[in-house]
Amino acid sequence: MIRFSLLFLNILIVNSLYTQETYSQNIFGFATSNTFTFFDTRSDNFKEKIKVISPQILRFPGGAVGNFYHLNKAAYGMKIKEIDSLIAGKFPKRARGLISYSKKKGHTNNYIDDFIALARFSNAKAVLVANVLTEKTEDVLNMIQKIKDSGVEIIGVELGSELSNKSYFDKGFLIDDYIKKSEIISNAIKKSFPKILTAVVAAPLLEDENHRHYVWNKKLSLLSFYDAIIVHSYAKVVKGKDQYGQMIFEENEGEKESAFFIYKNRLLDFFNDSYPKEIKSYNAIFDDTPIWITEWNLQYSKKTGNTLLQGLFVANYFLELISNNDYKSIELTTFHNLAGRDFGGSIFQMKNNKTYIQSTYYPIQLLSNIFSSDKLEVSSKKLTDEVFQYSFFISRELKKIILINWNDNEFFIDKNSFQKKTQYYSKYLFDLNSENEGLNYKTSNIETERILIKPYSLTLVE
Repeated sequence: MIRFSLLFLNILIVNSLYTQETYSQNIFGFATSNTFTFFDTRSDNFKEKIKVISPQILRFPGGAVGNFYHLNKAAYGMKIKEIDSLIAGKFPKRARGLISYSKKKGHTNNYIDDFIALARFSNAKAVLVANVLTEKTEDVLNMIQKIKDSGVEIIGVELGSELSNKSYFDKGFLIDDYIKKSEIISNAIKKSFPKILTAVVAAPLLEDENHRHYVWNKKLSLLSFYDAIIVHSYAKVVKGKDQYGQMIFEENEGEKESAFFIYKNRLLDFFNDSYPKEIKSYNAIFDDTPIWITEWNLQYSKKTGNTLLQGLFVANYFLELISNNDYKSIELTTFHNLAGRDFGGSIFQMKNNKTYIQSTYYPIQLLSNIFSSDKLEVSSKKLTDEVFQYSFFISRELKKIILINWNDNEFFIDKNSFQKKTQYYSKYLFDLNSENEGLNYKTSNIETERILIKPYSLTLVE
């Protein structure tokens, strides 16, 4: 059994005083893709859940949906003929389902009204996705104006979503098409709304100089009409074939416990090695242009969705971004996704007209504690290869500590002056959040001289 003494803890804190950083609340954002199709976001029940999360940023309309959004139509205003002509793959079928469901539910208003109501209720700022494919520039400006007039602050506008993907390329959409259309809209936004930032779609990284993704990034990097680049991140830990953040074939890597041990090690490698390298590569290509991660999650998998592993990953990701110097260029993120019909991908899942709370809800609830304050500074340390510590200060006075224990052993830290503990944990990383045997999330007063940090846990002491 490990015990981290108060003396050891204080040494860590003193050594990190000069590396404390204030962090941006804009990291704590959430996409709303499909949320308004499946959920009544104006209901008291939904609003209670959102109040607990306290999002700082909300994204509208969403990814692929945003690429075909029209302001003056019902729901997301999508037009099937446009979709069929401009994107291949699975989205045309999904779009038909969304349109059909919205009609079935009698949704005749545009979802921008629901978004405004949700953003105002949660006091969140907005990140918007512009339809650079088929929407009139005037209507993009009208969308911005409508949200501004509602009193919701707009951080910036994404000039499309994932438009470098093969599904658009197969329909003939090329980088030169993207540059021409996005630059026109960006210039129009800056002329009408000088304080609103714009961001362009960066392609996934490839070393082959002849590949369209390499060419896409190279051509964009030479231009200056935008303020940030958009990158999407889905950490892949399950072997198999993946596409657009989702596993479409998954290999079996043994029994659950041994398989999740492998998945855990891949996640730790993601944080320690592969993700810092990826961000460093984008920094090099785009000369340290600010990065917006407007979709990120553990890659959707039937094996890891709605598990403790996914919940701990989400907490670790948020905390690394605000404390690790490797990610200084990342100024904004929106987690994918707030609410929808997908299992494991969204915080709230709608299935058979019933809401299911997924495993990511509890760590996000815990982290809302630190993102709701703009006075805190953060410092991070690794206590072991599998234990992450994040310390939060006001004027160099320690106020809170968050620990993530990826190990199956418990350990103790001294009480110090902490009074309260909130823990999120379970016995196994593969445990699911369910109605019958959900993951544990408990807040209690600290009444002993030593604080127990459970195996496979996220712990906040304050």
